[in-house]
Amino acid sequence: MKQLKLFCIGAFLAIFAIASESSAVAQENANRDSLGRIVRGPYETNGAGDNWFIGAGGGINLLEDGWFGNSDHRTRVAPALDIYVGKWFTPSVGARVGYSGLRANGWSPHSTVYASEFDSSRNLFKEKVNFAYIHGDLMWNISNAFSGYKETRFWNVVPYVSAGLLHGYGVSGVTASSNQFAMGAGIYNTLRLSNRVNLTLDARQLFFKGSFNGNAGGLASMSSISVGVAVNLGRTNWKRATEVPEGYAPYEIESVEALKADAGQYAKDIERLAAENAALADENAALRSRMSEVEEAAMKAAAEKRLAVTPGAVFFTIGCTELDEKELYHLDFYIRNVIEQDADATFVLTGYADKDTGGKKRNLYLSEKRVEYVLDLLKTRYNVSEDRLIVRAVGAETAFIDGKPVLNRCVVLKYAE
Repeated sequence: MKQLKLFCIGAFLAIFAIASESSAVAQENANRDSLGRIVRGPYETNGAGDNWFIGAGGGINLLEDGWFGNSDHRTRVAPALDIYVGKWFTPSVGARVGYSGLRANGWSPHSTVYASEFDSSRNLFKEKVNFAYIHGDLMWNISNAFSGYKETRFWNVVPYVSAGLLHGYGVSGVTASSNQFAMGAGIYNTLRLSNRVNLTLDARQLFFKGSFNGNAGGLASMSSISVGVAVNLGRTNWKRATEVPEGYAPYEIESVEALKADAGQYAKDIERLAAENAALADENAALRSRMSEVEEAAMKAAAEKRLAVTPGAVFFTIGCTELDEKELYHLDFYIRNVIEQDADATFVLTGYADKDTGGKKRNLYLSEKRVEYVLDLLKTRYNVSEDRLIVRAVGAETAFIDGKPVLNRCVVLKYAE
């Protein structure tokens, strides 16, 4: 059986070599751009429910227990079963968990708990062990990694490393059991039948302690080859994060040089605009200075105009609070030629009385009534806003013109200071 063992190991390596070379040849033509370069990612992150796969397969197991200290052990073919579920996180990197097991057979020179039936023709004991290998595998799709992702690729080659719990238990009434940590490596091949279904070929080499099958110790291994079917779940393809237009070569020297030239021109434009802005700022400053001069001149002219206007006055008959026709005409003249001509100005209306006649209280009353009378005329007859008028009544305590009683029975109109 040594020949069978060597054959299995050789087949395992041959699958890897042939498949690796096949993944890099003619079937990858669709993964190249117009310049013949292989197109790889980056790819968009897939959803939680995308790029899953489940599979099952059957084949053979070959138990090898002749690595150290047990060279008389012989292997025999036993049935194998694989069931697994996995997910691809990128087009090249994935993981799966699964069950692999059924039976491991061999010939042992010694009687053990799993080898009690003696075959006199061979002078060896028949060894039978049921087992279950619960494992997790880290998978690397070298077809996508080296040749670029291609959804319609017929053959994908996926090396993987494996680790898990190897549980052995008896056959035909044998109650013994054992648990070992096992690890190994394998090649998982998928042959595309459709976007959902793949034919699979899985070859694995597993290593563990020799005490798993009842021997004293040392290192044991198991070769497994299985053929099966895998079904893809969720979204089955991948989308590149950045799609490059056909024939476009990023980072071309000509494009970079053109961008540099544009950047230089933009820098010159910025300098020119900065100079223009500085010139405009100087012009604005000059205009603001000129505007200040114009405003100052206007204010000066307005002040000179006001100074040139003599305060207006209307005079009342002794003891009266209303104007006669002559004084109403004087008032009309002042309003139309001064107050209405300077629409933004504020005016002060001051009522006076003659201190040579009447008492203090009487004179204050007369001055108040006189100024209220003039205020009412300005508002009702001439529509002058009250906001422009300041009203005062001083009685006879303050004289408009000293020593002239007839001229102090009046209301005086003048610009507010």
